[in-house]
Amino acid sequence: MILGFLLSVSPLLFLVVQGSPESGQARSRRAPAVKLRLAGDPRLPNEGRLEIFYNRTWGTVCDDDVDLNLANVACRELGFQGGVSWAHSAHYGEGDGDSTNALNGSAMNLSSDTSMISSGPIWMDNVHCDGTERSLGDCRSNGWGVSDCQHSEDLGVICTEQRTHMFAQPRQPERPTNLINQVTNHTVIPDLSPPRLRKSETAAFAIRATVTTHYFVLSQPTSVASPLRRPAPQPNWGFAIAINHLSDHKAPLKFSLHPQPLHLDLVIYLGLSLLQVANKVKIDEVRLRPILTNTKGRAPITEGVVEVKHAGRWRQVCDLGWNLNNSRVVCGMLGFPSAVKHNVKMYKKLWDTKVKNPSSRLSTMTRKKSYWVEKVNCQGYEPSLSQCRVQLSIPRSVVPCRNGMHAVARCVPGAQFVSSTARRPPTQHSAEQPAVRLKAGARLGEGRVEVLREGKWGTVCDHRWDLVSASVVCRELGFGTAKEAIPGAYLGQGIGPIHMNTVQCTGSERSITECYFQDIATRGCTHHDDASVRCNMPDLGLDSTVRLAGGQAPGEGRVEVLMEMGGRKRWGTICSENWGINEAMVVCRQLGLGFASHAVQVSKTRQQELELRLSCFSTIRCVCLCGQDTWYWPGDPGANDVVLSGTHCSGSEMSIQQCRRNGQIHCPRGGGRRAAGVTCSDVAPDLLVNAQLVQETAYLEDRPLHLLTCAHEENCLSSSADRMNWPYGHRRLLRFSSRIHNLGRADFRPRATRESWIWHQCHRHYHSIEVFTHYDLLTLNGTKVAEGHKASFCLEDTYCPDGLQKRYACYNMGDQGITVGCWDTYRHDIDCQWVDITDVRPGEYIFQVEVNPSLDMAESDFTNNVMRCRCKYDGNRIWMYGCHTGDAYSSEIEDLFEHTRQISSNFI
Repeated sequence: MILGFLLSVSPLLFLVVQGSPESGQARSRRAPAVKLRLAGDPRLPNEGRLEIFYNRTWGTVCDDDVDLNLANVACRELGFQGGVSWAHSAHYGEGDGDSTNALNGSAMNLSSDTSMISSGPIWMDNVHCDGTERSLGDCRSNGWGVSDCQHSEDLGVICTEQRTHMFAQPRQPERPTNLINQVTNHTVIPDLSPPRLRKSETAAFAIRATVTTHYFVLSQPTSVASPLRRPAPQPNWGFAIAINHLSDHKAPLKFSLHPQPLHLDLVIYLGLSLLQVANKVKIDEVRLRPILTNTKGRAPITEGVVEVKHAGRWRQVCDLGWNLNNSRVVCGMLGFPSAVKHNVKMYKKLWDTKVKNPSSRLSTMTRKKSYWVEKVNCQGYEPSLSQCRVQLSIPRSVVPCRNGMHAVARCVPGAQFVSSTARRPPTQHSAEQPAVRLKAGARLGEGRVEVLREGKWGTVCDHRWDLVSASVVCRELGFGTAKEAIPGAYLGQGIGPIHMNTVQCTGSERSITECYFQDIATRGCTHHDDASVRCNMPDLGLDSTVRLAGGQAPGEGRVEVLMEMGGRKRWGTICSENWGINEAMVVCRQLGLGFASHAVQVSKTRQQELELRLSCFSTIRCVCLCGQDTWYWPGDPGANDVVLSGTHCSGSEMSIQQCRRNGQIHCPRGGGRRAAGVTCSDVAPDLLVNAQLVQETAYLEDRPLHLLTCAHEENCLSSSADRMNWPYGHRRLLRFSSRIHNLGRADFRPRATRESWIWHQCHRHYHSIEVFTHYDLLTLNGTKVAEGHKASFCLEDTYCPDGLQKRYACYNMGDQGITVGCWDTYRHDIDCQWVDITDVRPGEYIFQVEVNPSLDMAESDFTNNVMRCRCKYDGNRIWMYGCHTGDAYSSEIEDLFEHTRQISSNFI
């Protein structure tokens, strides 16, 4: 009956139960009883210096000739599932008699005998285990206390985080389905380790089993007992397994295996394959060490010897079995999308020359196992080497990397990094632009993922978003693999459609559009679920050519750049004339500090700062005349001279040196006491105009002049209004409502403080931003025929969705701004919320609204600040259609916008 049941579960499911002799007979007669513990600091509970209690004294183990078999034996004896790696050279400190840092609870067999004393012998040296020993004392060694080592060679081990279970539980890629979930007449207590049994004791256990689409998993054994106590000893014991909802079996089944006391090793076969759980070796970092003359002194480094950092120590990788798949993973971790073959003969010749020299360091180091990672086997799609199969050493192999040499990789940089050292920013080498882009990222190589489908940009839902799929995006854009696959719109929400859901890539795809995905209709997703990514980037060394000095925080200060002047490189300041937010953004991104929140002028002394501020306050419009906020940040005295002037950046450059600048230094009004400075931030707001509301609310009004006196004073009418016979006549106005959303990660605030807001007597209110939005009517060839603008007399949270609190209100001169996730609405019936089209002839036009047009305030994305509509005016009526944000469509579709009526609205 049981056999028929098992065959119904799987094509072939074997439960092999093997008994082992009692523990008293298992230990070798020559091996005395020992106890182990982990010590040292700093460390985690599953790692540390390995210490042995022998002859009533705690001592250490020498790291000579250590391999993973020793770590496995020691970790199992300590109560963990196995060993992950080991650490040489007293990585966790020297065990010279001070063992007070030991966490006794981490040792499964650590005695509580208070008579144990702590001293510092090295008990074991040249330890050789074959991996099957039940205790470290069973392994071969020089003998107890026979060692030529110092405590600087104390061995450390790194164990799995999981404690000892009868069955290992691997990470489950799917949500599991419980198959065994009920025990008759008993209560299952989760996560309770089985009781430790004496030779005469027995107990009952329940095993909970889960199944996934890939493998059969038996989870941690849990005690079967009453809710408050463990079970009493039974005459015979075994495994009580209860099964429910399996195949066509509706009733729970119960059966026992081996009703006698013995040690069980359970091996599970599913189909014809043996289930084995392999512990991953964690590779912390990877680097290329250039050794050829033509590869040295370059940035980025694209070719060299592969070195990996494991357990705090750099190791060489043996090239036996090394292939392009391994190189591709290494290059991905270093920020490069692909790898090519290197000159093997040249590296082999250089290797042989150095190894044959017995006095060379390489000849000495290659004989040590701690110098090597023996084997690496990657498929080529892994995001990092930690996902590959890595073997630190080969058991019973005396010579490491026999007949091999160090592995070498040669990487191919993305097109945007080929000319990274040139003065001008690099251009795309391919005429065909990628069908994916990253938006609103604080640093190069990160952002919200947006995909181009049918000419329209849309986002990706984060359901099952993982590093493999994210790495396909990164490689497509010319970066390396993904460091992070970020869910939950963490880098800001997108707009428009959500194109892809449940994206599943294998890692071999050239584009995310080649991956399997589901249509959004199959699963409910909103822009709260937009997927983002952070990619590995090549080290270009650009951050070493700019610095911030004098600031009170790491992300602020006077900008000082390294420039070549008169044949030598020297540090100096940047002329602050025309210094704006785009230039500041480039500096912050070059330093890896995120967005620029302010572009400022820096005075060298407090007296100069006071003089500048007094000159500002003597005028009506301080911010406009002085250009930027002024701060006192004393910089490096040796870098006071201006070395860069006329700087003008588009915002896409990777370094301030790539921006346009004067050939000769010319700084009449921005040097000396007014050098350029920045403040950087990880987050920024992101403003967006609601295109749907503009399209739905547009209409014409003929407004009498006597009602437009204040609007005329604020320059909200076209110039022909100056020649009219006031207050007689009227003006034709194109009215509409505008709603400004903040979809970023920081509140949007005016740059000017409340004390510097400008008072307008006619309307009797303050303007915190003189020009907050521009309204333009353009011909189809881009000629402006009418314009308007709106000052932010009241920048506040008109509405916040559920769960968000309004923070800004204009009442009683309150704080002005727009909270993250909220919006500010300017209704169609307020002054200046229009474009004066009195002088415009009937015809086809483009209506454009631009928020934050002068880029006075920082945002994470300026490309979506413009909204455009097609507009038809017949002299009496007006129609708006095709309203969309400026970056919602491909460049080809946007080029056709002026000539077609088929473009659809891009609504929020």
